[in-house]
Amino acid sequence: MAKTKHGLPETKGQFKLRGFVTGMGRDNTYTSKETKTKKERRVLNFGVQTAPESTVYVTVQGMEQKEVFFSKRSEVKGQPGELKRVPFADRKKNQGEGFNLIGLSVGIDKDAEGKNIVKHLHDFDAAEELYNKLNDEDQVFIQGGIEYSSFKNEKDEVRRNKKFVVNRIYNAKDIDFESEKFEETSDFKQKIIFMGIKKVEDKDDPRFEVEAKIVTYNSVEDADFIIRNTSLANTFRSQLKPYNAIEVWGKIFNKLDADEVPATDKKASWGEEDKFKRVNNTYIRELVITGADPETLDVETYTEEIIDEAMKALKEFGESNQSAGNNAWGDSSAIDISDEDLPW
Repeated sequence: MAKTKHGLPETKGQFKLRGFVTGMGRDNTYTSKETKTKKERRVLNFGVQTAPESTVYVTVQGMEQKEVFFSKRSEVKGQPGELKRVPFADRKKNQGEGFNLIGLSVGIDKDAEGKNIVKHLHDFDAAEELYNKLNDEDQVFIQGGIEYSSFKNEKDEVRRNKKFVVNRIYNAKDIDFESEKFEETSDFKQKIIFMGIKKVEDKDDPRFEVEAKIVTYNSVEDADFIIRNTSLANTFRSQLKPYNAIEVWGKIFNKLDADEVPATDKKASWGEEDKFKRVNNTYIRELVITGADPETLDVETYTEEIIDEAMKALKEFGESNQSAGNNAWGDSSAIDISDEDLPW
């Protein structure tokens, strides 16, 4: 486990999406800039439409580094594999049989038989390659990690962000929103530190808000989650206490909130766009918890005293909390990140 700046284990999150690529034609989809350290940084942001009314935005980002790592699995079951350090300039060179670059797994090209050709790229290279090869309407399957961060704006208000960072991307097929068999894939799994739960008084959308903390590599972030299942919310209320850690899962809810929602069909307007139907697109972004695993309940690792000590350690380092199964409660988890979960 990588050593964090505050000494606490990270509470990691992951996600899984299946849908149509969107947003590749925007001006800010891909950027390449030189950092203060004179190293190039590449960032790709695009959307994945997982249902007619829902689009999740994901990120591929990477920067020039001093070195990269290649790994090779051990031929002996249970034994650790080999790890090789390689200068960044040599990252595209063959490092010997069985060695793969530790980075982003990309499978958007196909062989003569129509199967995905999977290769391993550094995030720096993947951002550029995906920008050059992906097109709107491409069907993709994506897995990755969720990053949480916060900052203060010019009004000294704390702004909180969630970023869905791609680790794997592959071609998908046969996505048909109009099919009776269509099931949306927009899932997440996250270890949270429970802080409390409260009912949101909204007759149009009755729900409960879960207040939580997320431990990242260099910060402890506040985060909100939603529960719409009253029975599950009551279980959280009765079984969890502040600073209890538990693994939860659910759906990523990212839908346009506007009086006039643009049509979801693929037909273009005749002539110019109807300016009366232009809206300032604002989105409802929620992580909706649908289940939790009581077997993962941890009441010792993240006590109030331990969290306070971690926050004190961060302040000393100048971080100040800002950072660029059958027994489950609710439904079963849809996330299982493994090689067997690939879409072919």
